[in-house]
Amino acid sequence: MEPAELARHAAERGVDVVAVTDHDTVGGVASAASVGAQVGVEVVAGIELSTRHDGRELHVLGYFVDTGNDRLRSAIERMRKQRLQRARAIVDLLQELGYSITMADIEAQAGGDVIARPHIARALVAHGYVGSVRGAFTEEFIGDGGRAFVAREALTSAESIELIRSAGGVAVLAHPGVSHHEGETSVLEDRIVSELAQAGLAGLEVDHPDHPPLIRDRLRVIADEYGLVTTGGSDWHGLPEHTLGGWTTSEESFRRLRALATAGG
Repeated sequence: MEPAELARHAAERGVDVVAVTDHDTVGGVASAASVGAQVGVEVVAGIELSTRHDGRELHVLGYFVDTGNDRLRSAIERMRKQRLQRARAIVDLLQELGYSITMADIEAQAGGDVIARPHIARALVAHGYVGSVRGAFTEEFIGDGGRAFVAREALTSAESIELIRSAGGVAVLAHPGVSHHEGETSVLEDRIVSELAQAGLAGLEVDHPDHPPLIRDRLRVIADEYGLVTTGGSDWHGLPEHTLGGWTTSEESFRRLRALATAGG
């Protein structure tokens, strides 16, 4: 969904505030904010960064970032180029394995300047090679360590937190109770949360569609232990099962995040 349409859809859903947190880009924020101002929806400028910590992929959300920040824009351009190079290498491997996937297929799925593995997964689905996006994240295809997997350079989680703060934002750990793409629910070790809190992490995304009740309860305990703001979000990608506005952040947490951003993270 185009960012402007997202703002209109949020208004239709009765959502007061929506954060645009696309992966490794802030390109959709301005158009969403423009329409949001017309329809009465506050649009928070955000980003979601794919990072590595102790060999594990973690996603870090940045809220209230300055989209014009030179350092952030430089990092985004570097990540865009890395993603493109990685996608080309993955396509080459898939073709060697006998799958008729081209960069044009991937670009058609991406619809923008950021290309990520889910776009490659959707191209595999479109060609009928797998039945679902998750089915592409396996050893046969593009799952971590898979036959067509290509690692890419990534910021460490601590570096991403520092980058977000340098752009005037606050950092929140996305869906910390579910392994990326695999859908396995397991709360991060307290040690990792402690290390990231010391690096300047502001919050934990607790209320998420992939977090069962026991995971959410455990994450609240961890957030309280380290003084982190608990947030929520529908992680909406346009999919019916992740209905926009189905999972939200409380007004109190939203105020805390805004105050932290104003105070410098």
